[in-house]
Amino acid sequence: MSVLATTQHTSLATVPAIYRAYQYASFSTPTSELTLRKDVPLTPLEPNQLRIKVHSAALNPADQKIMQDFGLAVTGRQPSAGNPFGMGFDVAGTVIDTGANAHQFKVGDAVFAMAPYSNFGTFAEFVAIDEQFVALKPSNITFEEAASIPYTALTSYQALHEHANLKSGERVLILGGSTSTGMAAIQLARAMGAHVIATARGCQDFLLVQSLGTEKVIDVSKQNWVDAVDEHSVDVVYDCGVERKAWNRDAQTVLKKDSGRFVTINPMLQPRAAKFGAKCIGEIMVHAS
Repeated sequence: MSVLATTQHTSLATVPAIYRAYQYASFSTPTSELTLRKDVPLTPLEPNQLRIKVHSAALNPADQKIMQDFGLAVTGRQPSAGNPFGMGFDVAGTVIDTGANAHQFKVGDAVFAMAPYSNFGTFAEFVAIDEQFVALKPSNITFEEAASIPYTALTSYQALHEHANLKSGERVLILGGSTSTGMAAIQLARAMGAHVIATARGCQDFLLVQSLGTEKVIDVSKQNWVDAVDEHSVDVVYDCGVERKAWNRDAQTVLKKDSGRFVTINPMLQPRAAKFGAKCIGEIMVHAS
């Protein structure tokens, strides 16, 4: 098998000259266009990049959305046969090579990362990612568990901390507590010192959300969440993509007057202004940092 010698920075380690990766050459559905290529050439690392041998990668709704609907808007690029797109943002693996200016990690480090929109494609044997988007994998979690964290956790962290500015002692209502972003949001909000209410659908999801330490769980298969929350009692409503019309309908009923904030990962269509001054932050797009 042909191999490509790595930089001197990594001593005598070698990696294959070609590798396997899932890619697509046009925007379409995964079943019709996504292909496992077995001849992807390994390109030289940029100065700040790490080459990671992939142990696990995670699938997110964003992967399908970019392939089908929002790819051009998000990336500003169009896939083609000569320049196909990869699939996947989340990854966990082992560093096998480092760029000339990459000094935060060393060969052999177990890491996890979220690839940026300019360079995604973690459904592959190897990925090259700028070290600013990489973190050491905690020793008490598996590679599979680590790969499930970056996109969803960063989405919820940025929604609650950077956009909604959630503070200790405030009350947050998380719509879709059993979704991946919802489960991350519950744990992050609790770590921030907030009081957490979350919705779930059905007994199994109810118990899952309850197990995360949520103070109040609302089973929306039995009642509307707006009927289970006092009017103007919530500081932040965070929609994890399950309530597209939440702001225009019920969120304004439960948000505090003047200081309430609403944030969502859903694209918003014609949001109406709140009569009492609650703030519609609107949809957010996660960034890999």
